[in-house]
Order: sequence, then C-alpha cells, then structure tokens
Amino acid sequence: MSPRGSVGGPPVPITFSGRGMSLTPDLKALVEGKLARLTRTLPNVQEVLVVWTAEKFRRRVRITLKARRETFASEATAPQLATAVDEALEALRRQTRKAKERRTAGKARATRRLGLREPPA
Repeated sequence: MSPRGSVGGPPVPITFSGRGMSLTPDLKALVEGKLARLTRTLPNVQEVLVVWTAEKFRRRVRITLKARRETFASEATAPQLATAVDEALEALRRQTRKAKERRTAGKARATRRLGLREPPA
C-alpha cells in the first residue's frame, strides 16, 4: 500500500535506490507502511526518495520527502537496516510535526491579531 499525497488523492511516488545491496519487497513494504503514517501530519507529499547504503558493518538510510512548500530529509546509520529505517522515519516524523505546529501557531496568531476570536461561552 502506497501512501497517498492528499486525502483520497493519488499515491505518492516513492523512489527506492540501493547502493551495495539488493532491495527486497519486504523492505519496500516496511518503508511504504511507515511513510503512510507520516502523510497524516503532512498531507501534501509530492515525492519520496529512499536511499539504502550497505557498508562493511553498518547500514545507512537516507529519506528525502518533498512536500508542497518544504523538503524534509533525514539520515540514520545502524548495524541493522530495519533499525536505521526506524531512526530515519522518527527524525522525519519530528520534522513534519514541528512544521505543522509552526503552521497552526501562525494561523492562531493571525486570527488573534485580526480580532476574529470567538467570545467565551
């Protein structure tokens, strides 16, 4: 299941690239499933790039997520590939949540400044 770009919209194109290793369908499904949860925080995702690199004793994952107004990127290194994917997605989750909080806080300030607040009941 591929994450959707907006609510009910077309699936987000995900580009997978493996350097020094072969990519299995299980790994792709793992990343797609976890990325689907990120689209709740950031609904206007346009493109995702996932690069896996295998070195001697470590695995590196770099995930770049392009949204309508911003680009988010994270990189994680761990001995196991699944651990590196989890760490990189956790960093992306933090970034997207922080961006969403900035957007909603800015809208709240604008409504207060314009005096559009509803009176308390």
